[in-house]
Amino acid sequence: MLLVLILVSIAVSLSFADPPSSMGGWELVFEDNFDGTSLDKSKWNPTYNWGHTHNHRAYCVEENVIVSDGTLKLKGEKKQHPDAEGKTAKFNNKEIPVDYTSGAIDTRGHFEVKYGYIEGRFKAPSQSGTWPAFWTLQDGWPPEIDILEIPASRKQHHYYLHYTDPSWNNSHGSAWDHEASFGGHKDDDVDRSAGFHNYAVEWDESNLNFYFDDKKFASFYKPTEIKQLTEQYIIVNLAIGGWAGDDIDISESKPAYFEADWVRVWKAKPPKPDTVKIFSMNFGTCIQPSDEGKVVLGDCANDAARAILTPLTSTTYRINFGDVVLEIPNEKTDAGLDVGLYKWNGGNHQKVVFEKQAGYEGTVVRMKMQHSNMYLRATTDGERVVQSWADDWEWNQVWRILPQETAVDVSTATVSKDSTAKDSTVKDTVVKDTETKDAVKDSTVKDSGKTAVSTLGTITSAYGTSVRYAGGLLFVEVGSAFSRGAEIRILDLRGREVMRQRATHVATLNVKSLAPGLYHAVLSDGKRLEAKMFKK
Repeated sequence: MLLVLILVSIAVSLSFADPPSSMGGWELVFEDNFDGTSLDKSKWNPTYNWGHTHNHRAYCVEENVIVSDGTLKLKGEKKQHPDAEGKTAKFNNKEIPVDYTSGAIDTRGHFEVKYGYIEGRFKAPSQSGTWPAFWTLQDGWPPEIDILEIPASRKQHHYYLHYTDPSWNNSHGSAWDHEASFGGHKDDDVDRSAGFHNYAVEWDESNLNFYFDDKKFASFYKPTEIKQLTEQYIIVNLAIGGWAGDDIDISESKPAYFEADWVRVWKAKPPKPDTVKIFSMNFGTCIQPSDEGKVVLGDCANDAARAILTPLTSTTYRINFGDVVLEIPNEKTDAGLDVGLYKWNGGNHQKVVFEKQAGYEGTVVRMKMQHSNMYLRATTDGERVVQSWADDWEWNQVWRILPQETAVDVSTATVSKDSTAKDSTVKDTVVKDTETKDAVKDSTVKDSGKTAVSTLGTITSAYGTSVRYAGGLLFVEVGSAFSRGAEIRILDLRGREVMRQRATHVATLNVKSLAPGLYHAVLSDGKRLEAKMFKK
C-alpha cells in the first residue's frame, strides 16, 4: 500500500506543472482537476456557450462530457444526435452534415482572464478525423488564441493567434473577413495520443509564448496584434471532421476520447519598482554608467551600479541609472551594438524584457531588448555591454539581479596587459562588439583584471560551480544544480573547444598543454548552462 501511495505521489508531482519563472511570481486564479463524477458547472458550460455546433460534423451535448477517474473525457461517437437531424455546419464556407455526436465545454460567464499563463494536460484521441482543441475566445471573432489543435498527425500540434488585420482593425474594428494569424505547428516524435502532455500559452501585453511539456518552443512579440485580445474564456472540445477531413476512424464500437487531466490559469503578480544591481554571472562585476556616460561593467561596490527597475508589464522593464535609462542608441537592431544611456522617451529600444532563468537561486535573468529581440551580453573583455543574438556567448548573457542591500565582496587580481586590441569597430558613432563564436578578429583580447580566479572563488562558490587553476591543473567543482553531473568544455576566447571532460561532482583537468591566456570552462547538462572564466 505504501508503495502504491509513493508511486501515485510521484505521478502527481510529474504531471503538476508550475508556470515559467516570473519576476513578481504567480497567483493561481483558476483550477479544475476533474475530480468527482460530473462536470463542475460553477466553472464550465457543458457545451459551446453559443449552441451545440461549430465548424465540424459533431453535435456537442452534455451527455458526452464525462468526468471519471480524475479526468475529463469528451466522447466522440459515430451517431447522429436526434436534435441534429436536418442540421448542417460550415467549414471553409461549405455546408457539411452534422452526423456525429461529441462534447465541448467552455468557461464563458464563469471565468475569463486577461494576461497570464493558461495551461492544460491532455491526451489526444488516436483516430483520424478527430480534431481535439484547447483554445480561448472573447465575444466577437477574431481574435482567438489556439493553444492546442490536432487535426491530423498525432506527432504534431498547431498553435495560433487569429486577429483582424491591423490596417482594417484600426479604422473599422474586428472583422472575420479581414482575419489574419501568426503561429504554426510543432512537429516532433512525440505521439500526443499515447499519453498525457502539457500545453500552455504565456500571454502579456506584448508577447505570446507557447509551451509544450513545460518547455517554450515558440515566442512572438506582436504588441499591435495582441492588444486586440480582451478577457478570454477557455474552450476544450473534440471536433470531428471539418479541418480533420472526412476520413473519420470512429465506429459504433470504437468511439474517440479526448481526455483532460487538469486545466489551470495563473496571473502574474505585478512586480514593484526596485533598486538593484545587475551582476554579470561570468565576470563578477555590475552594469553601471562610466564617467563618460557609457554603459560599462565595473565594481559592484560603486554607487554608480545602483539601478532602478520600473515594471512596464509583468516581464518588461525600464532600467534607470539616475535620470537616464538603458537603451540601444538610435533604435538600431544590429548585433554587437553598445548599450547606451538616454532620457526616457518610451521607445521599445528602451524597454528590456526579463527572462527569468530556472535552476538558479535568487533572481537570475537574460535581458532581451524589445525592439530588436536581441539579448544583452558582456563583451568578452568584460568591459562593456552589447546587444547580440540569443546563441552568441550565452554565458555572457546571464545576469543576477541583486537587491540593493546585497553586499558583493568581489576581490580582483592584477593581470598583465600585453598586446591590447579591443573587439570593437566604429559605425555611425555607435560601437559594435564584432566578436562571435565563429568569426573573430585575430587579436589578443584585453584583460581588464575583472575575471581573475580570486573573483571566481568568492562569487561562484556561493551559487554552486567553482573553478580554480593552479600549477597546470584546472579544478572544477560541479554545482549542486547539476544533479546528474555535467559536460565540461574548455573554450578559448574565440569560442573554439580545446578540451572536454564529463564529471559528476568534481574534476581535475590537465591544461598544461594550453597556451597562456584566458579561457572559459562551460558546464552543461542539456537543460542548464554555466560558464566560468579562468586564466592560465
